[in-house]
Amino acid sequence: MLSYKIFSSWLFYFMLGHFALVVFLSFFNLKNIWEEIKKIDKKIWFLLLIVFLYGFFVRNAEYWLGTHTDAYVAQEAAHLWVLHGEFVKSCALGNHADCQLFEQVLAPPGSPFIIALANIIFGIHSLNASVISALLSSLTILLAFLLTYLIFKKEEASLYAALAFSLVPLNIINSQTGESRPTGLFFAGLAFLFFVLALKNNKVVSWLACVASLSYAIYVRQESYILAPFFALFFIVLKWPEIKNWWQGIKNKQIDFKTIFWGLFIVWLFVIMQLPVLQWLLFDNPYSSYQGGEIGFFALTYKTMLIAGQALLLQFLNISPAINNIWHYNLLTSAVFWLTGLAILFWKRKKEYWLPWGFFGAYFLVYSLMFDGNIYGNATLTTDYVRRTLMFHLPIAIIAGYGFYLLNPLKHRRFLALNLLVIFLLSIFLNVIFTFNFSNQKSIFADFPGRLVSWREISKIYFPGSLFKDARATKQSGDFSLIPPFQSYWKVIDNIPNGCLVIGGFYMTVINDYFKDNQRRTLAVDLINDETKGLFLEEFKNSSCIAYIADYRCRPEEAGNGQGCGFINDILAKKEVIYESPGGLKAYRMELKEGIAK
Repeated sequence: MLSYKIFSSWLFYFMLGHFALVVFLSFFNLKNIWEEIKKIDKKIWFLLLIVFLYGFFVRNAEYWLGTHTDAYVAQEAAHLWVLHGEFVKSCALGNHADCQLFEQVLAPPGSPFIIALANIIFGIHSLNASVISALLSSLTILLAFLLTYLIFKKEEASLYAALAFSLVPLNIINSQTGESRPTGLFFAGLAFLFFVLALKNNKVVSWLACVASLSYAIYVRQESYILAPFFALFFIVLKWPEIKNWWQGIKNKQIDFKTIFWGLFIVWLFVIMQLPVLQWLLFDNPYSSYQGGEIGFFALTYKTMLIAGQALLLQFLNISPAINNIWHYNLLTSAVFWLTGLAILFWKRKKEYWLPWGFFGAYFLVYSLMFDGNIYGNATLTTDYVRRTLMFHLPIAIIAGYGFYLLNPLKHRRFLALNLLVIFLLSIFLNVIFTFNFSNQKSIFADFPGRLVSWREISKIYFPGSLFKDARATKQSGDFSLIPPFQSYWKVIDNIPNGCLVIGGFYMTVINDYFKDNQRRTLAVDLINDETKGLFLEEFKNSSCIAYIADYRCRPEEAGNGQGCGFINDILAKKEVIYESPGGLKAYRMELKEGIAK
């Protein structure tokens, strides 16, 4: 542990202080939370425990690394931060121990810090990321319960909200993967909880916990900045009488210096905590360089808003913008969410009831504006929206939970367990019926055909047969847009000789600790440019074994696209097939072309 270079990183100590502040302030708010919930019946707590244990079980049934490269990015960033003391995305050339070129980080350090902390305490292991996202997603079930109770003051509604959140299939799947979004949703939900609590008790310690949690949520997912204006707007709306009285006092020269001091201190604390992430967003953010800086530090563009908004709305009815399946939302929960949401807006007109709608709307606005396709704002719909919508799950569960309470004809407490069981079964089996009835639905993606999801695949999500299982290389594709790389990719790598330099699309998988005594090295094609070509050429010359996995990277028809693929095609030639998986994925041994001097 003493050899870990992370201890020489100033950013590590900053994040340690920030994380400790969130934990400290959360602890000191437990009494305030208890004052709000102490009247809840013991039967409710017992049933909540059952719901929580079920949600914990399905989220921790198995661990794997996905989706896309999200979890790999967080895990590798944490790994390299611990070993090299640098917060970077991955090793672009070499391996963890001997990295010659780092790739620039693509996100703030909130999620990698927690993974790095686990690496320091428990030892470096790639599944630390998956365990953390699964645990924090499980705890978000409790946040759904608490928030629903604080907003609607209905015990049964709170229980239904916890159940609704625990059953969102997309949340279950992604929580097992180690990606940052389940972690980001937890901290965003924690900030939301303390915001609602502070609105009720107006205590400084609750406001401090709110801004500290919000700040950390931004360090996990930068789009959580949208919560700042959301909180400010609802503070004005819900505190307007107090604001008018405070302003009238100033006019009458009865200045409340205590309120002014604490208000300025809270704002100052938030700004101080945000300085490193603002440095990344404004100056070091790689997205800001795309399209000549037109997209900006949020990577947002108005060009895709219409198509993105349509895609997001379709998902709530399981008319997925990706593939015909049930992995996105429960049909029952989605329907109740929309019905109740409209009722809140036009019938139940208590202003505090609008809070979960505001939370949902804030993220919906950001994701509707966010780029898609090839990151150049061309309005090409991709499966990115499938994983982005995890931030919707908490407000959907809160509103749906209240809806289940309103629509339930059996409101007597003695029917509560039965009501939970009925909602549980309907949430699962209505999805199955809907999926099979609409099995001919065509994908609106050109690249992804529609497919029928079997009951066996569905049952693995809701009724898993394992707990804490390492499924990195054995996870089968229920929705292949959510689970790359496939089993065949791991098998191909396992058959590439140890110590080889490997070129492939999922290059971070190459150096994963799944492979025992792994000495393979990876090559990130995207990092080959005019400045680094000499370094890559030198590495080719010094490598006795070069392997190329023929996946979606550098296909022959794309030889001229991009400096990296063009350079590889100019320098290297295929020699022989090292291994071909049963699925047809091949790994080739490569060699320098004639005329390229050794």
